[in-house]
Amino acid sequence: MEIVSQTELVSINATMLVQAISFLIFLFVITRIMFRPLRQTMEDRSAHVQQLEHEMVLQRQKLDEISAALAKEEKSLKAEAFLESEQRESSAKQEARALLGQAREDIRGQQRKAAEDIRGRIETARKQLANETEPLVLMIIEKILGRRVQS
Repeated sequence: MEIVSQTELVSINATMLVQAISFLIFLFVITRIMFRPLRQTMEDRSAHVQQLEHEMVLQRQKLDEISAALAKEEKSLKAEAFLESEQRESSAKQEARALLGQAREDIRGQQRKAAEDIRGRIETARKQLANETEPLVLMIIEKILGRRVQS
């Protein structure tokens, strides 16, 4: 075996040229096979993400428009409900006043009937008392006087 002593770290010879050519071929192949499709996939993904972001912005605008329309409609419905509530309350108050007036008239009519009935009963009772008291008074006078009184 022969011991070769070399003091050079890098020697330029034919193997280095072959390695450089094989490295360049490797770079060409890897660029074609891996980097181009990868770069194309990344660009497609980036374009897709931008498209989704654009669609999100459009959807947010639509959502804002719908929310504004709903808020406006809610406000108008609340105003309508408030007006309807006031109208119903007003009509209910009028109806209550009418019913109350009618009830008062009914009470007054019943009071008049009761007063007439009481007057009639009082007159009947007075007549009965007059009929009953006259003989009783005569009897008391006869007892006091001790004789018979003719009426």
